[in-house]
Amino acid sequence: MSKLRSSAGLTLIELLVTLAIISFVIMAVYTFYLTGLRGWQRGSDQLEAQQSARFAMDKIIGEVRYAHELSLHDGNSEVRFKTGCDIRTLRFRLIGEELVFESYPTGYTGYFHNKIALGITALDFSINDQNLLTVTLSAGQAHGESKLSGSVRPRNLP
Repeated sequence: MSKLRSSAGLTLIELLVTLAIISFVIMAVYTFYLTGLRGWQRGSDQLEAQQSARFAMDKIIGEVRYAHELSLHDGNSEVRFKTGCDIRTLRFRLIGEELVFESYPTGYTGYFHNKIALGITALDFSINDQNLLTVTLSAGQAHGESKLSGSVRPRNLP
């Protein structure tokens, strides 16, 4: 008579193969999850850079529109201007990656410093013979950089 063996349990090999298959499935799901998360973060960063650039451009054009004196400084990366009967000189410039709007009274050492937008990586101004000021700025990282360009003709320039 032959003895029959019961095969109700798992062998060690079967258990290891099952664990390996489950590990591969979990790794694949996790990889898809991380790829999606990185893509979402990249899109979110790009959106933030675009919003910051648009806000900065709107602020610059809105303020410079009423200038009656206008000059470019620091290799065309800074614009200084005066508006109306104001004794203050106003300026836009970059400090690091911050666009700042500053005002200071003529002849005084103190000035007011307002941060307008963060993450602005480049700022350039140019003015042509018809007093058209062109503003070009960049915001964000190299892979998600947003470049904007806009123009304004100050109403009160001679």
